[in-house]
Amino acid sequence: MRALLFVAVALLGGTASAKTITISPGDAFTKMEAAVAGDVVEIAPGTYKFRVNFSQDGTPTQPITVRAQDPANRPIWDLTGIPVGTAPGSYTAGDKHRGCWQFHGANYRVDGIVFRNCTDDSSAGVRVVNVAGIELRHCKFVGNTNGLTGAGDGLVVEYSEFDGNGHVFTAGDNPAHQIYIFGGTLAVRYSYFHDSPAGQNFHVRARDATLEYNWLTRPGSYMGDLMSCEYLCGGNGTAGITQKMLLRGNVIVQGTPANHSQLLVMLKDGGASADATGDVNAMQMTLIGNTIIGTSGYQNSLVHHLNDSGISTSAHLMNNLVTNFVRLNLIEAPAMMNHTVDGASNWLTTGTDATSVTGSLFGADAMLGAGYVPGTGSPVVGKATVSASAPVYEYYRDETVTQRGRARATAADIGAFEHGNAATPFDGYGVVPPPLDLGADADWPWAGDALIADGGTVAAMPGGCGCDVGAAGGGSGVVLVLGVLLLARLRRRDTR
Repeated sequence: MRALLFVAVALLGGTASAKTITISPGDAFTKMEAAVAGDVVEIAPGTYKFRVNFSQDGTPTQPITVRAQDPANRPIWDLTGIPVGTAPGSYTAGDKHRGCWQFHGANYRVDGIVFRNCTDDSSAGVRVVNVAGIELRHCKFVGNTNGLTGAGDGLVVEYSEFDGNGHVFTAGDNPAHQIYIFGGTLAVRYSYFHDSPAGQNFHVRARDATLEYNWLTRPGSYMGDLMSCEYLCGGNGTAGITQKMLLRGNVIVQGTPANHSQLLVMLKDGGASADATGDVNAMQMTLIGNTIIGTSGYQNSLVHHLNDSGISTSAHLMNNLVTNFVRLNLIEAPAMMNHTVDGASNWLTTGTDATSVTGSLFGADAMLGAGYVPGTGSPVVGKATVSASAPVYEYYRDETVTQRGRARATAADIGAFEHGNAATPFDGYGVVPPPLDLGADADWPWAGDALIADGGTVAAMPGGCGCDVGAAGGGSGVVLVLGVLLLARLRRRDTR
C-alpha cells in the first residue's frame, strides 16, 4: 500500500524530497511551521495551546498539506482562557492576536482541524493574510471571536462547520462573524453554519464569492452580505470593479436574529479599496435554486439594496423557494443609485411583494417534508426553469447529518432539493465528484464559474465593520483521476 501511495503522489507531481512531519501536543509550533512545498504535516489527536504562523510558500502543484493524523479524532486548537495575542507563538508583529493560525504563505491544504475559543480583539480561528491557494476542509470552528477571516485568491472552504463564532470581544464593539472575508475570491461548499451569538453567518468583501450547497441558519444578526472589497480586488487603479456573489443550492433559515428586517444586504460602505486597485462601482447578487425559510411576523426583506453612494446594485433570483418574507427586494435611497432586479420561477408565500421578478408561483404551503425536502404533491416539483447555472449537487442532509453533499441528476424542482433524490452522499473522504464546468449562464450577464467540486481549487470565477446595517422597513487527466481515487481509498472516513 505504501508503495502504491508513493507512486500516486509521484504521478500527481510530488517529489522524493517531500517529507512527512508528525506533530504531537508536546511539540513546538516551530516544528510544523518548518514545512515547505510538498511536505505533509500530520497532527496527532490532542489539545494544542499555541499560535501557528505559516510563512513558507507551497506551490499549486506542490502545496503544503496540514491534516489530522486520525480524521475520526481530530486535533483541537483550544485557547480557552488565553487571549490569542498572549499565547505562545513565533509571530511577534502587532497583529499576532488576529488568529490562532495565520497564513502569510501561499498554497496550503488544511484538513480535519478543530479551532475552538480563539478569542481576542478581531481574532479568528484562521486568518489568511492576502495569499493565494488556501483550502480548508473538514474543519470545525466553534466559539471563536471570528471563525475565519482574511483575504486570498482561491480561498476554498468545504465540508466544514461554523458553530457559535461571532462574539463581541470588547464591550461596545461591533460583533464579529462566522466568516469575515476582506477581498480576493471565495468558494464555500457543503458546510454547516449555525448559531452565531451576535454576528452574521457570512460577512463578505470578496470581489467574487460563491456559496453553494450549504446549510446556514440562526445568525445573531442578519444572515450575510456583500460589501466593499478591500484587498485583492482586481481593479487596474482607475477603472472601477464589479463585485459578484453567487448563492446556489443553499438552505438558508432566517431564525430570530436581532436584526430581522433583512436577510441579505448589498452595501458599498467605503471608498477605493485598501490595495489601491480600483473602486467598487457595481455589485451583483445572484440566487439560484436555494430554499430560503423566513420568519413570519417580521417586516422582512430577502435582499436589501442599502446604498447612497450611487453605485449600481443588481439582484437576480431564479428557482428559489422562499417562505415568509414580506418582499423579495428592498431598494434603499432609490433616487441616489442604479438598481436592477430580475428573475423568474420562484415559489413564494402568498402575499410576498415580487416586484420586477416574473413568473412567480404563490401558495400557502410548499408541502415540505423533513429537512425542507419537497414532499409528494409539493407545488415546487417540476416547476423550475432550465438554467445553465442550475444546481447539480445538493446539501446532504440536515442539521443532524451535516457537511456532506450529493449529486442532483436534475434541477427540475424549485429550491435546494430534488424530490425523490436517492443519490449516494459524499463527504470528501469517499469517491470524488467529477469536475463541474457550468460554462456561460444565459440567464445573467456574466459568465458562469468553472469549479472543481471537491478536492481541487477554483479554476475560474466570474470576474471591517459590525455591519448591522439599517433595520429598514487527456493523459495527465487520467493520471490525476486515478491518483485521487487511490488516495481517497487509502484515507479513513470521518464519521463525526
